[in-house]
Amino acid sequence: MEIKLPETKANTKRTSKLGRSEWIEAAFRLLTESGVTSINVEKLAKRLGVTKGSFYWHFKDRTELLEAVLDKWHDQYVIAKVEHMGGDAYTRLINLLDVVPRKRGSKHLGGSMELAMRSWARYDDDAENVVADVDRLRVNYVADLLRELGFPEEELESRAFLIYAYVMCQGIFSFEKTDDILERIHNTCTDILIPRD
Repeated sequence: MEIKLPETKANTKRTSKLGRSEWIEAAFRLLTESGVTSINVEKLAKRLGVTKGSFYWHFKDRTELLEAVLDKWHDQYVIAKVEHMGGDAYTRLINLLDVVPRKRGSKHLGGSMELAMRSWARYDDDAENVVADVDRLRVNYVADLLRELGFPEEELESRAFLIYAYVMCQGIFSFEKTDDILERIHNTCTDILIPRD
């Protein structure tokens, strides 16, 4: 009589080509579409076209996945994207202001992601701590760039806050304006926030 062992990491060849990053990206999509409570293993597996068992190759449980989502959001996107683009302090600030597409109908998830993360942070201590840390890092990053440009020290915090608020609002607001008008508004805001002598 042959005894069949239960499938485990130790005795089963991995059949899925999915890695942790694909599960995290799928969780980001669900988060932006319908909030953190919608993230569950069954729904993610169905979206990815794999079994739930595939999930457990990469994560112990849903909590570990949510921690990975928070970690990735903390470490990613805004500052990393701007730094990758390079340039002097002024160029990096301009790139920061341009990080969220302004075109109507853009499928950019940045604004949705920001709203979803902040909604999650309202009732989850871990998410709240990550959001607060990200906000602090981003505002300090902007202040450092402004310092490099020679803005007065007493203006740095306020100007950095306004620039950060503008970047966040670009992704959240839905304007009934043409792309030309949105571009003109953006250029005027840029001139006000980061005047070039």
